[in-house]
Amino acid sequence: MSELDDVALEAMLARAGVSATAEMRARLKEAYAHVAAMAERVRKPRGRMAEPALTYGFGEEDLA
Repeated sequence: MSELDDVALEAMLARAGVSATAEMRARLKEAYAHVAAMAERVRKPRGRMAEPALTYGFGEEDLA
């Protein structure tokens, strides 16, 4: 789901107990695709070589 419709946004805001202006809702809808992509990346398993403090000098094949 890369696009957020008004109904889904309203449901999320209600569930969180948050009220938002029309401008804030528009910005949330714009940002949603980026947040969804980030959440998808975060949920993938990684090896210990993906730890930021350990990545110096390693190539992409080491990070798989």
